[in-house]
Amino acid sequence: MKNLVLYVTFGYPTKQKFFEILDTVEKFNVGYVELGIPVFDPYLDGTTVKESQAKVLSDLSTEKIASMLSEIRERYSFKIILMTYLEGVEQFNLRRLSKNLYDALLCVDKVLDRRDFSGFVHIFNHTMSKAEIDSKLSQSAQFIYLVSGEGKTGEFAHLPSEYTELLPYVKKNTALPVFVGFGVKSPEDILSILKNGADGAIIGSEFINRYNKEGITGIESYLSEIQTAY
Repeated sequence: MKNLVLYVTFGYPTKQKFFEILDTVEKFNVGYVELGIPVFDPYLDGTTVKESQAKVLSDLSTEKIASMLSEIRERYSFKIILMTYLEGVEQFNLRRLSKNLYDALLCVDKVLDRRDFSGFVHIFNHTMSKAEIDSKLSQSAQFIYLVSGEGKTGEFAHLPSEYTELLPYVKKNTALPVFVGFGVKSPEDILSILKNGADGAIIGSEFINRYNKEGITGIESYLSEIQTAY
């Protein structure tokens, strides 16, 4: 499943169990893992992500993040995307991280200096201006993150379709794969996304929810379900 992105909060729920989750992800050949660097107020994220970040925030430090990223780099084949807010960038001195430890950074609420990071994943939505879209497309790496619709992560009852308005333009103007996130839960959601012309999907809250309910067995079962869409 090289065209799948999974969100996992960094170090959640414990270091040992976090690596057990990543071991499972690796078994399914997932292409990208978005590692959420926690902040005090992840205001664009829903309850599931907020609670997972709150659980680990006080346990992390710049040194611990660097050490764990080094281990992740050695053990796994998936691309590493760091996801956070400006608060996380500053609190954990992410500018000081070796660029070899990760493949790109997604900073939700701030455009950062590209010289400080290995590359950027930017979020795109149908309300952005053409100038903003073109600027961010030119600065993007790894993949394009196209938001399915307006709202917070993990708080959609159904997959929105607003992304279909912007998708053709983005596809025409980038060579990167275009993935749709926010509200993606089921194989049916992914099949719909692929049918509409996107290259893959991004799953966050639902993946964490499955783990919270059923542990490793739950996410193994869930990834087996998702695999049928690919």
